[in-house]
Order: sequence, then C-alpha cells, then structure tokens
Amino acid sequence: MTGKGNNSSSRLKSRFRGALIGSAVGDALGAPVEGCTMEEVSSFFGGRWELKSAHYTDDTEMMIGVAESLIERRGFDAADMACKFLRNYHAWRHYGPGTRAVLERLKAGESWEEASTKVFNGEGSYGNGAAMRIAPIGLFYYDDPDTLWEVAYKASHITHSHVLGKEGAAIQAYSVALALRGERGGMLTYLGARIKEERYRDKLAKIEQFMGMDADPGANSYKKALIEELGNGEAAFNSVPTAIYSFLRFYSFSDSVIYAVSLGGDTDTIGAMTGAISGAYYGEEAIPPEWLRALEGGMRGRRYIEWLGDELYRIKIIHDSY
Repeated sequence: MTGKGNNSSSRLKSRFRGALIGSAVGDALGAPVEGCTMEEVSSFFGGRWELKSAHYTDDTEMMIGVAESLIERRGFDAADMACKFLRNYHAWRHYGPGTRAVLERLKAGESWEEASTKVFNGEGSYGNGAAMRIAPIGLFYYDDPDTLWEVAYKASHITHSHVLGKEGAAIQAYSVALALRGERGGMLTYLGARIKEERYRDKLAKIEQFMGMDADPGANSYKKALIEELGNGEAAFNSVPTAIYSFLRFYSFSDSVIYAVSLGGDTDTIGAMTGAISGAYYGEEAIPPEWLRALEGGMRGRRYIEWLGDELYRIKIIHDSY
C-alpha cells in the first residue's frame, strides 16, 4: 500500500475533507429521490444534476457524530459515540425504524452493548445505517487495517448488531481508507483479502464481472442487471457493493455519485457512501462547486463538516508525526 509519505500534506488534507463533505453532498443529492425507481430519478432530475434540496439526512448527521467522537476522544470510544448520536438526533432527518428504536433504548438508559441486539426479533439490523456513517473511521485508521476493521465492527454494533451490517460497514470504511491512500486499481484485491462473509465475497465477484463487461454502464438494460446483481436497497449487502462499483467504474467525483443516485432505491445512502469513497480519492476540490455552495449551512452544515475533516487530519497526521 502507498505510504503516507507519498502524499503531500495539502493533498492529504483535501482528501480528509473530501471524504466527509463528499459523503454529505452525495447524501443531499440523493435525498429527494430516496425510494424512487431508476426511471423516476431520471424524470426528477431531467438531466440537470443539482442539489434540489440543501439538506442532508440521518446519514450525514450520524457521520458527524462519529467524527466528533473520534476527535474529542482521540480515538474510538463506543459510549461517547452513542452519546453523540443521541445529542445530534433529529427525527426529521429520516432515520430508519431500527436506528430510531435503538436510539430510544439508549435514551432510556440501556447500554450500547445491548440496545442494538433487541431489535428485529433479537437478530439485530443488517441495514446500511452503520456503513453510511463510517467514513471518519476509514480516515482515522487508514494506515492500520486490522484496527480499522475491529473498530468498524464495534462502532457499527451501537445500532447494527447483525454481522452482515457490521461487515458492510467495515468494507465501506476500508474502501474509504484505500481511496485515501490512492489504491484504486488494487481496491478489490485488498478488499478480497479482508472480507469474511460469503454474501459479500459473492458481491465482490459480481463487481469484477461488471467491471470487465464491454458494455455501456449508462444503458438501462445494464443498470437493471446491475441493480439485480448488486442491489440498490437498504440492506448493507445490497448497497455497499454498489457504492464501490460506482466509484470504480468512473473517473470523476460527479460521474460516480450521479451514477450511484441514478440507480434509484436507497439513493441518499448509496450516494453518501459513493461520495465518501470518491471524495477520499479525488479530494474536496473535485466536488462540483455548485454542489458545495448548495449544501446546507448552519451550526453543523458545510463549514462544520469541512472543519471536522481538518481536525481528523490534524489529530491523525500532524499530531501523530510529533
């Protein structure tokens, strides 16, 4: 893997920022068409891919909590991260029912170790609610894959105790880390060496198959086949692989994020995850300025999210170098 010495400080800082603000932009782009079909998404945007709403969703609000906790605690602290989720929680950001139920349990005083194990008949959630927020962990532990994987699992457990939810979040976090290090060509190989769950190994093989096809990825028939095989739903295994594919298949931030959203389904989350990986690879300057300008402001708006990226960079890169 590429060592940190091969990245200039300004370039690496831009990538830290890009991962977080890219996630927020992808979230906001996809939010108005969440749950829509591919055809409905196309009709809604009409070829003009702009942020129709400035507001991000629970994806970004929870990502902010992850970043805040890592910064304040200088690393992972599950109890503190759970508190950050509760402090930031605004129901109008469209939280999923499983996460809402867990947050209510946490609010009532239940421990973070137990709360997530009580939902979905005690099986826990395998949704993408942990993967959508995991980008800061991918940044903070980008140079330590073993710790990254372990922390991603633990951070996911706060709301998503099912192994498929945890594994999806770990895969997303590692993808962000690999993108930050410039490992585009070897991303699938590195992921393949880490993935344990067969469901995800099958999806990885399908990504490779689609990458090898000599076909127009924008054709409706191609997109429908992609949705059938990789998915565009709320389950982590039906969305994390799609975000990785959307990043790998194109060569600009906007093309990747637009493609992810164009598939329909869980557009805000797949857009957010694609934006996080793409932003970590290309840096903040690759994000269309009009998208950045349109993103909501306020206390935890665009400028604050950029600051979180700067602080993660400062703690991880500047502080660790002394």
